[in-house]
Amino acid sequence: MLWHLTAAFLYLEMFLFFILLSPLVSTRSWAKLFKLHWVQSLTTFSKYYFNLFLMLLVIVLVEAVRQVMNQRSAYNELKAHPSELRPETESLYLMRMFRAQRNLYIAGFALFMWFLCRRLINVINEHAQMCASQEASIKQAQNASAAAEKWMKAAGAEESEATKELKEVIEDLEDQLKREKEAHATLSNDFKVLKKQAEQTSREYDRVSTECQELQRRLDILSGSTPDKKSD
Repeated sequence: MLWHLTAAFLYLEMFLFFILLSPLVSTRSWAKLFKLHWVQSLTTFSKYYFNLFLMLLVIVLVEAVRQVMNQRSAYNELKAHPSELRPETESLYLMRMFRAQRNLYIAGFALFMWFLCRRLINVINEHAQMCASQEASIKQAQNASAAAEKWMKAAGAEESEATKELKEVIEDLEDQLKREKEAHATLSNDFKVLKKQAEQTSREYDRVSTECQELQRRLDILSGSTPDKKSD
């Protein structure tokens, strides 16, 4: 009965192992399964379960080793007495030794599969956590990128509005400068005209002044010559 239970436990481990390695079930599905409430309640005491089954499998393995050693010792003792060695007796001892060795292999492989299944479950759980962390990081990076892009668009819109206002101010200043230049050009032309007129007036004044002086001189001459003629 003990070895039937050990063999059934080994078959259960192999079935669980193949289910865990099946490509039909993704790591995300296993992660969701591990996060269920009743699974979490079981995993709380998983260490105790593992140690309990580990002790049972070790005891079974020790018992299998003991049986193999006993059957081998009995068979060697039987071979030491050739007079008692009969074909049916030898077959019986060999069959018992074969069963003991089979039980040893079953117990040893069940113990090995127990460690292997535990390690595989831990690896799947760690991989699921890494995938979840990676997805969270990617989502966070996408949100940050979207926020940065939105901020850049808003900054670009504000910058375009500021640039537009600055262009309007520059255009106003250019128009004002153009008007100032036109006014300056007009004043410059007026100043040139006035300067030219002033120069002409100055030349005319000089000419008139010269003529006046000439007339005054002639008048003085005429005034000086008239008394002389009267005295004669």
